[in-house]
Amino acid sequence: MKKLLLIGAILVTGALAFGDAKSDYENAAKLASQKKVTEAVKLLEGVAKGTDATYAQKANLELGAYYLQNNNITKAKPYLQAAWGNGQSTSAEAVEAARLLYLVGIQQKNKAEAEKYILWTDEKSGGTNADIVSSLIIFYFDNNEQQKGTARYNKAVQSSNKDFVAEINYNIGQYYLTKNNTTQAKSYLQKAYTGATNRVNGAGILLAEIAVNEKKPAEAEKYLLDMNTAAKGKNGQILGMLGTYYLQQNNPAKAEEYLTKTVAAEPKNIGAKILLLGIYEVQNNTAKVTSTYNQIKSAVPKGANKQIGTYFGSVGAAALSEKYLQKAITEDKDNSAKVVLGQVYAGQGKKAEAVKVLQEAVNNKVTGAAEILKQVQAMK
Repeated sequence: MKKLLLIGAILVTGALAFGDAKSDYENAAKLASQKKVTEAVKLLEGVAKGTDATYAQKANLELGAYYLQNNNITKAKPYLQAAWGNGQSTSAEAVEAARLLYLVGIQQKNKAEAEKYILWTDEKSGGTNADIVSSLIIFYFDNNEQQKGTARYNKAVQSSNKDFVAEINYNIGQYYLTKNNTTQAKSYLQKAYTGATNRVNGAGILLAEIAVNEKKPAEAEKYLLDMNTAAKGKNGQILGMLGTYYLQQNNPAKAEEYLTKTVAAEPKNIGAKILLLGIYEVQNNTAKVTSTYNQIKSAVPKGANKQIGTYFGSVGAAALSEKYLQKAITEDKDNSAKVVLGQVYAGQGKKAEAVKVLQEAVNNKVTGAAEILKQVQAMK
């Protein structure tokens, strides 16, 4: 999709310069990159009202997308409709405006309008944009119009572009996951996984995760090992997933093997190093604990202890969690770690200890501490 210049920027104020439409548009882009959105918006508003049709369309799209991102549909819609131009233009801006108007229709529960825009977008993009085609198919499936959705799907999968077809299957598989229809999701994801030219893909990762959730470890392992082979053992994400998988299967030797490979492939992967730290802690391997901990501290000078302690708390390793959270409190002077420690104590049923440390956090004016303290105090 078209990259929009205002998205993600922060509002500030400032002075404006005046010029022709092209230079004003480019200046707006520069201001947006500097997070000076108020200034950028004012410039774009001027361009949108100008006589240069090309840049007026661009400005209308930017403004519409900006207001839509900020959940102001009332302001977004007129700009997007102006950019679309009643379908008279087939520019990239018009197509993107129509796609966003489709999303507006969905938000406003206006089925007819949403269908109008997504059909037009599919047609004008030549039916070759996988995201748009998927959106149309999913729109029909979501509105109980299976016949229309299936017809568009059958047409799409006739394409000779394997990755185009795989992406459509992947998107539909994700849709069914959001509907908790695992059977349908797996069907589409399997087609995406086997159909893509690159066997290391998101569909394979989702299929592995589904297999784990369905308590089918051998199936999950097969997906991960097959992808690791396809990646020639150099994909850090897959290596990390294998390491995590073997930890879950209580196979620390295999977990260490793959997590070590993960760090070799991605030296900045702090998550893998924390997992290795946990293995070495359980093994009482002081030398490797010290070495790994120092690597983490070097990479994350501030907040490493809290990050480590929070992770161990999330997986139920209470003793290790307490060890590193206490280090965060005493060595790093991080009072926010007291909130996490209080939750760890509460999870262990240690109400008195939890209340004590949470009260300290409240006294230190840590955000959110008072609410969590109330919850713990209410525990029986």
